[in-house]
Amino acid sequence: MNPTYFGDSYDVVKRFFCDQLSTLGYEVIAEPMFTGKWDGREAAFVRFIGTRLAAGGSQAPDRTALFLDPDTGVSIKASPSHVAISDLAARASRYALVFAFDQSFSRGRDPKQAMREKLSCLSDRGCHAMYYDSHARFLFVSASQRSIHEVRNHLVQIGMPDERFFPQGS
Repeated sequence: MNPTYFGDSYDVVKRFFCDQLSTLGYEVIAEPMFTGKWDGREAAFVRFIGTRLAAGGSQAPDRTALFLDPDTGVSIKASPSHVAISDLAARASRYALVFAFDQSFSRGRDPKQAMREKLSCLSDRGCHAMYYDSHARFLFVSASQRSIHEVRNHLVQIGMPDERFFPQGS
């Protein structure tokens, strides 16, 4: 998360998902993956998205959701602006749910194909996953298919169009 974008519409969507997961009974914690010069404003960002910072350590409680907020998104390899798919999978073994902001899509490439490839990589690592597919894409990952279905069903139940989730009909 870069301070240049603090408070933008993507952050409002981040807040929405943190709030909705809290409604489902998750304790939502965040690893914002800060980049750039924050000048002490990190706490304001965490407060704005409605969560608290993750404290490293052991196994999280059963109903903990971890939000990862890289500058750009999810990639095969980690970088200062990307979280690696392998890292998402590893964290899904420690947290009931992991979700990440993901804007790492090439302009000349079909985004559905890129999402399909990332979901396949996660599946190969024993994870269940889905995307919220909009101007602000989010990837939800869990070791439990039930957790992914629960989140999707809740969001659809409050009125979010089912066609915003990828893959369809999961």
